[in-house]
Amino acid sequence: MAGRVISIEIGNILTKVCEMDYRSKNAKVYNSFVFETPKGTIEDGYIREPDDFIDMLHAKLAANQIKTKKVVFSISSSKIANREVILPLVSKDKIMSMVKANASDYFPMDISNYFLTYNVLDKIITKEEKKLKLLLLAAPLDLLEAYFDLARILGLTIVTIDYTGNSVFQVVAPLKKQNTNISIHLGETSTIVSIMEDGVLALQRIVSYGANGAVDTLLSIDKYRYDETFDEQQAYELFMSQQMINAVIPDEDAMADQDLLTEDERIRNEVTESLRFLLGNIVRVIDYYMSKTSTAKIDMIYLSGVGAEFLGMRELFSFEIGSAVKQVTNLTGVVYEPTGGLDCYSVMIPVIGATKNSMNLMPDTFKAKKVKNDSLTFSVVVCLAGIAAAIGMWIIGGIMYDMAVNRTKDLEQRKEELKPIEEVMVRYNNSTKTYGEFKTMLDQTKSSNKHLVAFINELEQKMPSGFLALDLSVSTVGVAMNVNCNSKTEAMMIIQQLRSFKSINVIGISGINEEVKQEETKESDGYIVDNQGNMYPIYGTQAATEAVTDENGNVIEASTEVTLKFSVSCTYNTDYMLSTDADAADPTFVETTVAETAAQN
Repeated sequence: MAGRVISIEIGNILTKVCEMDYRSKNAKVYNSFVFETPKGTIEDGYIREPDDFIDMLHAKLAANQIKTKKVVFSISSSKIANREVILPLVSKDKIMSMVKANASDYFPMDISNYFLTYNVLDKIITKEEKKLKLLLLAAPLDLLEAYFDLARILGLTIVTIDYTGNSVFQVVAPLKKQNTNISIHLGETSTIVSIMEDGVLALQRIVSYGANGAVDTLLSIDKYRYDETFDEQQAYELFMSQQMINAVIPDEDAMADQDLLTEDERIRNEVTESLRFLLGNIVRVIDYYMSKTSTAKIDMIYLSGVGAEFLGMRELFSFEIGSAVKQVTNLTGVVYEPTGGLDCYSVMIPVIGATKNSMNLMPDTFKAKKVKNDSLTFSVVVCLAGIAAAIGMWIIGGIMYDMAVNRTKDLEQRKEELKPIEEVMVRYNNSTKTYGEFKTMLDQTKSSNKHLVAFINELEQKMPSGFLALDLSVSTVGVAMNVNCNSKTEAMMIIQQLRSFKSINVIGISGINEEVKQEETKESDGYIVDNQGNMYPIYGTQAATEAVTDENGNVIEASTEVTLKFSVSCTYNTDYMLSTDADAADPTFVETTVAETAAQN
């Protein structure tokens, strides 16, 4: 037991800190606070410029009278790879050797620069087999080393380092241990989706979108972008005090009729629209798991993180996912009294969970070494140094004064020689600023429609010969089209192919209408034979009611043509459309027949 610890998560936007009991069954949080992370401090989990952060953290710890010297970190980074793996049931001392032996299968990379660790998720014991289910992590050594360096500068001793995904799981898993439950931790720049079966982690994925997408959108709107006093901190507070998010993502018509809306309605539409990709990726993770586990049925979705505190976010997630969503407002086995604002249950989950059952990202090479000091030797050295200094000052004081004067003159001369560098730096800074402004202008001119050819190429590659697009309605966010085809099998193949497109994210298919058209096999309409045997030509609709014959008096059978019509709407996959993959997509047409598709399925 380590007693009290300081638990810290340094986020790109917000830093969360709490002082609490370490690995206690009924842990108590004694102090907690949240502050805005100084810009440039951290990048994808890596600590880049810690100086301002160190000063701010020291000030916050002093203001909250926190004197604890042991620290726990919870870190999140796209560079940390995680896998759920199954191993034979072996003793604890053999697990790591088995993990290392198969590491290249779990992580297709050079693991010599990574630290491997695991947590046992479950024991699978049946009559046929006995196995272990593990959550396995591979964390870059240079990423972890930066946190050990930070702790040494802060004068703190690291007790453990945890992975944020595990920290969240340790807190939300006890909330409900029956059936299928999902935890969605909506952080500032990323979202952790954890799917649990009877309290055991079945799948965990990180989505690279977070609540800051909505914040950035709000800050870019004219009402706020020109207000120099309105910053990210105030934007977060506005989302938490005023409903800026609709319960439904607006459709194309709502976005097109912006002129008919009030300013507040337009702002809510834009902010809600910015969450489309976040929700789309979360739904994909859930659909992937549900497709693999046909018997699973979602019981409850728990929403946490700073995004969970945005008014309207819970209702939007519930509607778009189609399941009940509950915001985390209490924690099992934790005594905690939030102070309000960002200091609340859902935001502080990672720092609280890191003290429970950490993944222990602690390489032996980085652990602090104890230094033994011989206090008697130190005292003697200090005494002798003082005597030597006094004698030296008495004998050569004048000489040292002359040397100092000469040194000052040399420095003054050097200062004059380096003066031109100041002008160069000014020009450099001005050029950098101008470049940034032009780049911002260029980025604002980018449009997904500039890469519409990627979508057209995929249509040429994947659509069957019977596919006919009657029209295309193109907007800045997607494409809508009316489609004809010749059979239901062909319609099924078209829809399946559309869902495999890389250039689009969401597919909306309207009801399929079947149209039957009567056509004669001959170019002429045919003839009618009267009672006397005379033949008369027929035209137009007469053929539908009279018997149609050829010149020899034989009846001509009409042929039936069936046409299926339906509408397709889709939104661009912006990441793909603006990537080099889309530019390099092979435009060669590859025809896929209905028979081939039916055989594949």
